[in-house]
Amino acid sequence: MSDSKVMKKCSGRPCLIKANKARSQRRLGTTLVEVLVVIVVFLVGILAVIQIFPKGFQLLLLTRNKSVASQLARDQMEQLAARPEQLPEAIVSAHYSNGNLIIDASKDPSDLGPVGSSLAADGSVSDSGGNVLGNWQLNSGSNNFRRIIGEGRRVPAPSAVGAPGGGNTYLGGLMVLQFGPINYVPASSSAVSNLSVYGNDLEQSFGNPQTQDLRSDYQYFVGSPNNSAIFLRLPSGPNPRSFRVSFSAYITNGPSSIVKRDYTELALVIVPAQVLDSSGQYPLVSVAIVGAGNLVTDPVQSVDLNTLRVQRSYEMIAKSATFDLNEPYQYKLLNENLGILLFNPIAHEVYVSRNGHDREPLQAKVNYDVYDWRVLRDDFRIDTGIVPGVSGDTSSPQLMSSEHKLAVSSLKVTTNAGPDGLPNPPITPLEVARVDGTTDTAGANDPLATDFVLVDLATGGVYYEYNPLFPTQKLIRVDKSTGVVSIEDKDGTNSNGITGVLLLPDGSVTDVQMDNRAVRALYMARQEYSVQVLKAASQYTVAPTAANLSSGQFYMGGTVSGIGQPWRIYFPQSDNGRKVTIGEVGYRSTADNFRHSLVGQDFIIKNRPDPTLSLPSIDLTDVDSAATSIDFNNGIGARNIKGASVAVKVLWNPDSFTLTNDPLVNMSHLEQWGRGWRKTTNETYLQRGENIR
Repeated sequence: MSDSKVMKKCSGRPCLIKANKARSQRRLGTTLVEVLVVIVVFLVGILAVIQIFPKGFQLLLLTRNKSVASQLARDQMEQLAARPEQLPEAIVSAHYSNGNLIIDASKDPSDLGPVGSSLAADGSVSDSGGNVLGNWQLNSGSNNFRRIIGEGRRVPAPSAVGAPGGGNTYLGGLMVLQFGPINYVPASSSAVSNLSVYGNDLEQSFGNPQTQDLRSDYQYFVGSPNNSAIFLRLPSGPNPRSFRVSFSAYITNGPSSIVKRDYTELALVIVPAQVLDSSGQYPLVSVAIVGAGNLVTDPVQSVDLNTLRVQRSYEMIAKSATFDLNEPYQYKLLNENLGILLFNPIAHEVYVSRNGHDREPLQAKVNYDVYDWRVLRDDFRIDTGIVPGVSGDTSSPQLMSSEHKLAVSSLKVTTNAGPDGLPNPPITPLEVARVDGTTDTAGANDPLATDFVLVDLATGGVYYEYNPLFPTQKLIRVDKSTGVVSIEDKDGTNSNGITGVLLLPDGSVTDVQMDNRAVRALYMARQEYSVQVLKAASQYTVAPTAANLSSGQFYMGGTVSGIGQPWRIYFPQSDNGRKVTIGEVGYRSTADNFRHSLVGQDFIIKNRPDPTLSLPSIDLTDVDSAATSIDFNNGIGARNIKGASVAVKVLWNPDSFTLTNDPLVNMSHLEQWGRGWRKTTNETYLQRGENIR
């Protein structure tokens, strides 16, 4: 009805109100098109806001992961700084093929790809010859560099190791290897053990001394040093001795090819017991090193004497055996999988004397393989136990407990799938029953709390995660979503603190008070977190050529005409990114005709464009832009080059992939997954705390 018609039918204020009401109702209506336009506008706005959230969440997650990685790196660096005297001499790339240890100095630390060429559906990787190398996770990523060379220190002071009433109480110097658990392979009839324990380097001399000449017990002599028939004259004693010998040599490889080969883990040289000679000394015993039927049977042309090292080896005796108090070179391997050694108590008081040198304490050095860098280590002291709940509330008594927050909140759960879709395995050497005769700690593990082990650093024992007398009573609880470890009292008696149950290395079980005890938590985290330690060689030796540089060697550019820039010093690819200190290097400069020297200068080894060598190097022009060449006029060139720092690299990868029945497709999937590695690296100036030969 129109407004005019409304006005004709009535007059006055009531009719006007009615007309206005009808008009206003018609004007406030909304059409369908208007509603649709408003919805579209809202949707566009909401979608724009929603798109911000995933990126924001990703950024928050990345920031959190970086924070966790930085904390892990700091924790590991603090542990290393607390024990500088036990730093290893080097950490190198190594793997096994047909049981043979292969050290690969050509492997770059930044290369996280797998060792091998095919990947089976069960996760095992094989080389091009079909030799199975093991699980891909132990042959890729941080585990490419897991061979520890020369970790050690002065033999620790003796103490009683064990708990009173807990079976055998051992007396000796306890050493807990820093990077356990370890991958222990005992010696066999055809191969030496991958764990070797040895002492200080013997002093090298040449020739054959006269019988009446006074000799040091830490001195050996090299015979025929200029040909391939090299033999050593080693010191003997009233008991049999064994010596560790390592060196690099040039061998014939085919009709006209000569290659360099490193001999690092040879069979031990055994020197039989001797009697005193006419001069009142134990005689030197000659041992042939190269040649048919000797230590090395390869066709050796010459031995690089700069790399020749001889150390006396320690003898491993049974755990139940008694130390010989006249023979300091003895040790017991209390736990082969954790890497816990006990040395003869008299060894701590033994000193090494050399002609013209100060006495130095007897060292214990160990070569071994880290089992898996993904097993994280957290050293701490257990806090004094507290009683949770309301004070004085006796109606609901509660056990004393102590809590510790691990650096990583999200721990692995065995029932979940790993990055390759296969179930997460436990920490195999420690949580799976042993059938190889090594120390079995699986009994202390709660099947519902795998991927976590608590080690007692004072005894080398492992704590039970449950009460062995009442398996339903949990003594150690791990919240795998928050990373909180709760340690609870066993006996319910508050006056004696927190009582725990300890599985000792001899297999006995005992109760101990856990308050303020030093422990090490071993655990694995999701996203494949690993904490890897990288270290350049403590001491480098010069190589005459750049071909096949070994770990711990350097080549000075121009030593061989046309090979290498004459102002550079080259290192094996495995040292890329490491920092070294040069004791002294002489060089020539375009500024004048004088010889210049750099003393105590730090350099970073890195890959640079080079027309003749694809090796990382240090460049003198980084310090003096006018440097033209290393000066060899004094016969030295460069000397006393040492590794100057230790790096801790934390890796993680949140991605996943799927294994198939095609080994080559699996390798492709693994390589694609490997592109998702994230990393953070902390590096600091850190060297061994003692002057160790």
